[in-house]
Amino acid sequence: MDLEPVTVAVGRDVLDGLGDRLRATRWPARTSAGDELGPATAELRELCDWWAGGFDWPAVQRRLNRARHLLVRAGGGAVHVAVHDGDDRPPLLLLHGWPSSFLEFERLVPLLAPRTVVVASLPGYGWSERPAGRWTTRDTAGLLAEVMAALGLRRFVAHGTDFGSDVASWLALDRPELVAGLHLSNVDLGPTLAAGEQPSAAERDYLDRFDGWWQGERGYKEIQSTRPGALVPALLDSPAGLAAWVLDKWSTWTDPALGPTVAARAGRDTLPELLTWWWATGTAETSVLDYADNRAAGTTMLPAGARIEVPTAVARFGHERGFREDPPRSWLERMYRLERWTDQPRGGHFAAVEAPDLLAADLLAFAAAAG
Repeated sequence: MDLEPVTVAVGRDVLDGLGDRLRATRWPARTSAGDELGPATAELRELCDWWAGGFDWPAVQRRLNRARHLLVRAGGGAVHVAVHDGDDRPPLLLLHGWPSSFLEFERLVPLLAPRTVVVASLPGYGWSERPAGRWTTRDTAGLLAEVMAALGLRRFVAHGTDFGSDVASWLALDRPELVAGLHLSNVDLGPTLAAGEQPSAAERDYLDRFDGWWQGERGYKEIQSTRPGALVPALLDSPAGLAAWVLDKWSTWTDPALGPTVAARAGRDTLPELLTWWWATGTAETSVLDYADNRAAGTTMLPAGARIEVPTAVARFGHERGFREDPPRSWLERMYRLERWTDQPRGGHFAAVEAPDLLAADLLAFAAAAG
């Protein structure tokens, strides 16, 4: 197993070609104000105009390269990690989800100093290779155990969101000796009830509300879980199409109380940074396989009788509570040894971008107690 230093460097030819494609976009005739049919046309066009003309990727590169980027050879492939060296306390492992990347945590990392922080790119995102065949979040957990060992970090606090929440949870279940504490900003897995066991009234109410929310939201997930090959060529060929697909999720999942657009809620450069990285690395092709592979393998739920006994904290951000992630505490306690449960006044699914101060304070308080 070896560690290869790497530098973030997207070629000028890639950036020029990206700009040309954005300026040649064939825009649809229909104008949307932002509704159940998709993101607002004005917001999408403003995003693409800024991405093509005002956004400065070279400046982003210079900033990103202040971290120590490594490709860790493990499990037959390479995993990208950005390492921010700090003190000797158990490090923090940060794990993103979809549609995102390691960039999601850039604002958070300085707030976590002086602790050592490792930000991993999940397999199929950016430079992290996705192994051939079916590959699940549980497989990724085993792979990351190897990666952390290769870095000489054998006990750590894991934080996850979205698919990263799943990976961190599987790590805590399968390798509890490595995980000093588990911190989640949303809970993506569900429990499997034992034969004959019924949810409580509060749990049933939550499941009914959750199902109702999914009725209008799950179109993207059904496509990516069942027919991703029909979607991927469009995302790889059209940067405006890629922007629309990603903006649709960020506009729905970020906290509207923070502003009228994603640019207002998360910063004008946040999506162009993510989209440039995805475009340059072809991530749209491989990241969507997480949906199909986990659905086929049944790794969207813990096995019957399984419970994570690692100390666990859940930070519940305002918009997450309002739009999908609002289970009663008993639902989470079926899966986790829940020792910290905090409601945050603002932020949503991308808490590290929307409310990094709140997330950092909660994570540091929990990590201090965990070790």
